Amino acid sequence: MTNPRVVDMTNPRAGETAGPRAVPVAVARPARPARLLGVPLLAALIAGCGVLGGSGDPTAASPAPARATSDATAPPATDTLPPREPATSPEPSAPQETADGSGGGGAVAPGGTLADGGTVSAELTRAGQKDTFTLDLGDARQFYVADMQGDCGIRIQVVAEADGLPEGPAGITMCGGNQVFELAKTGGHRLEITGDTNVIGPYAFRLATVKVRSFPVKLGLKIGEGAPRGAGRLATGGEVHRFEFDSDGATAVKVIGGSGSCAVMELELVDAAETSVATARQPVPLCGYEFPMPLTAGDGRYALVVRSPAARTGPYSFRLVRAG
Repeated sequence: MTNPRVVDMTNPRAGETAGPRAVPVAVARPARPARLLGVPLLAALIAGCGVLGGSGDPTAASPAPARATSDATAPPATDTLPPREPATSPEPSAPQETADGSGGGGAVAPGGTLADGGTVSAELTRAGQKDTFTLDLGDARQFYVADMQGDCGIRIQVVAEADGLPEGPAGITMCGGNQVFELAKTGGHRLEITGDTNVIGPYAFRLATVKVRSFPVKLGLKIGEGAPRGAGRLATGGEVHRFEFDSDGATAVKVIGGSGSCAVMELELVDAAETSVATARQPVPLCGYEFPMPLTAGDGRYALVVRSPAARTGPYSFRLVRAG
């Protein structure tokens, strides 16, 4: 019997040199099954040569393997994922105390409406330009224009809508400082910003309405935050505190132990009948001024005013005592 020969398709010559080999009878296999085994084996090897390149060339490049597939569900594409919850910011807290007293309002562009706490930062870009702002002050008739910045040739003016004429102080320049305006005419008003001949440039300011709060006190009382209730802190820009007292025979008073926002606050002694207390006449510092202040109108009622000329905010404390 002869063993079936296996042909090495990658090296035909090797297959041709293989000779027959005697096999002991005891382990011989029937001829037919051996031939049946060799046929599929040869077919598989021939098919394998086709996979190697179609021509049997062992150096031919193999085709790319077929892409594996799976019945498992692929992860959804990014754009099909359920939308994430948007990031949330913390709940806005109450307006924080600011040295500039700018809590509330917001930035307003020329042509817009200015309310309490509104700020402006704009620019005159051409000669003859006029920027206007409609005023919406509610019931307030007085307001601060504070922290003014700009060229000294840029000016601010209040104009009444009823007759189109200026109202209040004229020729106020924007080159620093603060100004109190009072509206006497009824109806609407506007602010106008203009430049002198050929003057252009940036300008900025902040608006705060005047808000007067009155507290009855007695001489000798220590005044501070919460004493009396609501006193001891200018909480919003434009707030003015007025402490009314009876002289009770005293000829002078003085303030001792003044402390708090010393750099931005001042005091002033006025007659209790005086209602316009936003504009300073003879102010004294909140802190460090402990000189007697005469009660020039004799025995009667007076008021000690606490305000910030730049409409700023902050705490304060002092004691009002008899000085004569």
